Amino acid sequence: MGVQSTENLEIFYQSRCFDLCSDALEAVVSKIPTIDLIPASQVSREWYLAVHSSLRRYPRHLPWLLLCHYLPRNSLDFSIHAFDPSSRSWLSIPYQPSSNKPANQVTTRFLSGSGGDRLHTLSMSKMVISEDPFGARWGLDNEAPKVWRQDSVLAEVGRWVVVAGGGCLVPLYDGEEVRSVEVYDKTTATWQLTEPMPVQFDGSTYATWLSVAASDEKLYVMERKTGLVTWFDPDCKKWGPTCQLTSCHDVSEWAVTVGAGKRLLVVGVGTTIQSKLNVRIWEVDGENLQVVDNKCEEMPTEMVKRLFLSNVGDDDTWHGCSVEVCGTEWGGYVYNASEMRNGAVFYELEDDEKGKIVMRWEWVPVPESVGDSLMGRIEFGCSKVGLGDLSNLSF
Repeated sequence: MGVQSTENLEIFYQSRCFDLCSDALEAVVSKIPTIDLIPASQVSREWYLAVHSSLRRYPRHLPWLLLCHYLPRNSLDFSIHAFDPSSRSWLSIPYQPSSNKPANQVTTRFLSGSGGDRLHTLSMSKMVISEDPFGARWGLDNEAPKVWRQDSVLAEVGRWVVVAGGGCLVPLYDGEEVRSVEVYDKTTATWQLTEPMPVQFDGSTYATWLSVAASDEKLYVMERKTGLVTWFDPDCKKWGPTCQLTSCHDVSEWAVTVGAGKRLLVVGVGTTIQSKLNVRIWEVDGENLQVVDNKCEEMPTEMVKRLFLSNVGDDDTWHGCSVEVCGTEWGGYVYNASEMRNGAVFYELEDDEKGKIVMRWEWVPVPESVGDSLMGRIEFGCSKVGLGDLSNLSF
């Protein structure tokens, strides 16, 4: 081994020291709540590199729970609260009248999206969709659907916005107005009328009666009371098979969301012969809509009780339980759709296809400011959140 100069040795030791410091800094960054990564990345160049290196090595895939609280004094005013599963903490974003929120007098709601749930407004004249999970940035005004609807299904599927069902004021043909479907191409800014919803959904075309989920290719629609499920492909403008999930028994209410790969997750709530309430989750093939290998798991009993605490009658039996779920391919949240102030149950999906469906369950209470207020309506959504989304927030 040749003799190295003092200058070369100094450079070598400095580089090794920098590597060690970078590793230590990355370890620190990995423990920082996601919301604090923005100021952390602004400390210095080393911190900036450590933040981005940590996110590349340990991506934070788990979706955030979004809560929109509509204030009782004015249903058009709302505040946004977001739960970060990595830090197990809530971020509250006060309503800002001076923000670029659309000024039209229409209630803002969540729509299901393949890129995450987004806030939107829909009126007779225009449709506006938020570009981020928190409603901090809004896109340009889009033309409203040709058919006026009430309580219709609305979802983003890839480059498409799909509006389905909800009835209309002007009849089309052969009674199909209540099942009519339109798709909006975001690349050409045009609407097209397509094949209507399957006839099996007659009488339940309103969003109130349906649970929906969106992938990059398809919109999935499930009837809450019967478990009837189908899919719509906006590229082909066609509906797929309509199936009844006969493998799942003793279910009184259903909900659907996306799972890993090309699979769905179906959640059902029901009671056993012993009047015990349970919540189960099944994995379903996203193409043929059949339960995969009878894969089914139950939510922990203590979480079921907390979720449906307000549904217990005087005789200790369960009444009127309503379940809903929102999620991504990494995890999601199950909640009581009739009483969202009870909280939600977070689930993280198992990444081993041959293993269990759920890796872990966790209880998520609503923020104190929302839970303590008995007034005003709340609504849940779910989305992956990145640094770009957080950098646009102002407090």
